[in-house]
Amino acid sequence: MTTPELESRVLLWGGALVAALAAAAALIGGRPAALGVAGGGVIALLNFRWLCRDATRLAQAVTEGGVARWRLLPALLRQLGTLGALGALMMSEVAHPAGVAVGLAALPPTLLIQGLRHGPTPADGVAER
Repeated sequence: MTTPELESRVLLWGGALVAALAAAAALIGGRPAALGVAGGGVIALLNFRWLCRDATRLAQAVTEGGVARWRLLPALLRQLGTLGALGALMMSEVAHPAGVAVGLAALPPTLLIQGLRHGPTPADGVAER
């Protein structure tokens, strides 16, 4: 599986999971919980998409002969953007903090499941340990 394929699968399934969690949160905790889950999930998924783009660019730079320090700037901007978005979401007081945590927590299991479902297997020539 290529990086773009993994990225699209994680974004698709992660978005579906975040939508389902936001709907459940709306029933349980009302509008602030649903907005927290949706906001946290969107931030996590956009951060993942940006991370994939940065990793692809850095890998291309390494194969072309090295990485200049200025090439690390997008990674720094990604971190600052993510923290700024989370800070703005929390400071707005329209989203419940627990909902934001649930939304952020939707990405890791999605990434793990998609990686396991579509990753290399011993039949592909990968040695078992």
